[in-house]
Amino acid sequence: MSNPKPLAVVIEPRSPLAGTLAEALHANGFEVLVASTHAGAARLVAQSKVDFLIAAIPAPGEDHAGAYLEEARGKNPALAVVVMLSDPNEATDGAPASAVHLIKPFDRVQLEAAIRQAMHTI
Repeated sequence: MSNPKPLAVVIEPRSPLAGTLAEALHANGFEVLVASTHAGAARLVAQSKVDFLIAAIPAPGEDHAGAYLEEARGKNPALAVVVMLSDPNEATDGAPASAVHLIKPFDRVQLEAAIRQAMHTI
């Protein structure tokens, strides 16, 4: 019996970008679930242990309070995290010190580098 694939969650409200993120994570061996909000992600994987999270911080229409990131880290302290920021000075409260910061806009090469860097924390 083979081991199940590690689970990654993408939190990104823009469908084209969410699809690109999911493709990159699939290529790195993850099962991927996509949500447009942190609240949506929390509902989507309520009973699951997430291994990798890539999230827009904050997601449009949400603030940092109650972000899914904190909940996911509670279930898996070794969670690998990439936070996507539109503003490099945006607060990333709740993100672990090891979280990789990816500033929008970014290209596929920068995305792949961020995923590889974050995977070293798993």
